[in-house]
Amino acid sequence: MAFVSQEYPPNTHGGIGTQTYLKAHGLANFGHEVTVVSHSPDKSKHEYDEGPVHVIRIPSFDERLPIYTESARWLTYSAEVAVAVSELHARSPLDIVDFPEWGGEGYIHLLNQTKWNHIPTVVHIHGPMVMFAHTMGWPEINSEFYRIGTEMEGTCLRLADAIFSSSRCSADWCAKHYSLVRNKIPIMHSGVDTHLFQPLDIPKETRPTIIFVGKIEQNKGVELLLEASCQLAKDYPNLRLRMLGGGNAALTKKLKEKVRASGLPDLLDLVGYVERQDLPAHLSRAHIFAAPSIYEGGPGFVYLEAMACGLPVIACEGSGAAEVITPEENGFLIPSGDVDALTKTLHRLLSNQEERLEMGKRARRYVLREADSQICLKRLEAFYESVLSGENK
Repeated sequence: MAFVSQEYPPNTHGGIGTQTYLKAHGLANFGHEVTVVSHSPDKSKHEYDEGPVHVIRIPSFDERLPIYTESARWLTYSAEVAVAVSELHARSPLDIVDFPEWGGEGYIHLLNQTKWNHIPTVVHIHGPMVMFAHTMGWPEINSEFYRIGTEMEGTCLRLADAIFSSSRCSADWCAKHYSLVRNKIPIMHSGVDTHLFQPLDIPKETRPTIIFVGKIEQNKGVELLLEASCQLAKDYPNLRLRMLGGGNAALTKKLKEKVRASGLPDLLDLVGYVERQDLPAHLSRAHIFAAPSIYEGGPGFVYLEAMACGLPVIACEGSGAAEVITPEENGFLIPSGDVDALTKTLHRLLSNQEERLEMGKRARRYVLREADSQICLKRLEAFYESVLSGENK
């Protein structure tokens, strides 16, 4: 079997890359022969074994044609992926191939399928373009990129042998806008490695520490989180806001300028990218996890990983994150963009150690019960087997 994903570790905390890694290694550990087709970090093709998983890294089309638009990038990369999958299948026949919906990576592959060269193909919905366009205004709905991107996205979902979604939220958006039968889209994901992500027996930070993990992008709510932290610093002068992840250089500069202008040069700790295996230590040392993203299509694996490490979490209501966070049980949901609500919620948790610890324990129990990767991957394995047997038609 093959998993296709432009994002793939190392050097990414993105949900698609994380889930692809867990699916690939989980299914390989169950005894399946697994290959991952991902994007190359340079201009060359690379093949290597990553333990039981074979990885093929392919370059974009840029070397043959300068690419200036995202529409052209999506289309040409989809063709490169189709070539790679076809060559892999000719070399070692594939039983099934799994694509994300994002980026339309399966577009050319699926358009080129006939009864003579058919490979059972599934599409995993993570966070569709159509959802982001309508909830966050990107891309603009009247743009050429939106028209091309949603055409690719919708076509992949219609032509796939089966589809599944990480969240009800994303499944609902796709069913509505692409005329899909909603009850034929099961909700499944790879879960969290609860052996890696667990509360470590290490001391907490001596300073009250709020932690964020993800891309440093505006839509992730990092400016809102910094503004709330600046307000809280009046009551907690030794407060530390630690942000893990790479991202927008201009925004990073803006965040640094904000703390300097606020007279709080020691408040913000921009750590940058952190290897996956090192994340549990960072999470275990912190006191609260907060990622007030404007909108999350999926359950948000950064929330689940933080919960697995015994932290109470804060997210925004009205999107996929609300499917795993029960307010006052394992975390809190605030209105999107509401700095006062975020400040108040952070203050509540910072001021009440007992509530913070109990909520973190309940968060860990939730992940063990509902999102442990071994349980989730067995469900996915059964789903793939049902596709091969024709039960999903």
